[in-house]
Amino acid sequence: VSYDLWEMCEGVHLYSLSGIYSAFDSMLEIYNILGKNVSNFENNRLKDEKISKSKVEVEKLRTELKNYIQEKMYDEEKTCYVRNPEDKKMDISILGSVVPFKVFTPNEKKIENTIERINMCLRTYTGGYRRYEFDNYNGGNPWSIANAWMTLYYLEKGENVKAKETFDFVVKTAGLLVKNNLSLSTI
Repeated sequence: VSYDLWEMCEGVHLYSLSGIYSAFDSMLEIYNILGKNVSNFENNRLKDEKISKSKVEVEKLRTELKNYIQEKMYDEEKTCYVRNPEDKKMDISILGSVVPFKVFTPNEKKIENTIERINMCLRTYTGGYRRYEFDNYNGGNPWSIANAWMTLYYLEKGENVKAKETFDFVVKTAGLLVKNNLSLSTI
């Protein structure tokens, strides 16, 4: 149990689980890159066995976590992933499961369904995205960084036209900040 990315809602959140999944991937990558040079000790059979056992354990935990995410964080009624199984809200942080944490690829059907739901629930008439459903931060206005995250998703998917469209919103609103002499903390 932790707080969500916005530090407002306590629970089990897809963004946090995705971060943990990515940490497991990083651990495995470190083992693969360093190989037998994971520590300063002389290479020996016991050390090799311990490294092999650790890799198997990390792979097992990573698989169990992905299975948990697929089972508990996907809402069959909405046909999309949700930020947590309790309130089942759409949240821009769900994108973290694709970029940067790579739990899923952008072309998976369940992710495409989730993006469609995000576009229906979080995108405003201005082309910007809110952080989550019913967000009242800054009067419920869109959040530029949410658009940057959508840009990263669309780039990962290879949809450059949509990536440019979402990024244009970031550029447009950054200019408004400078023009109105606002700080980033007021967005």
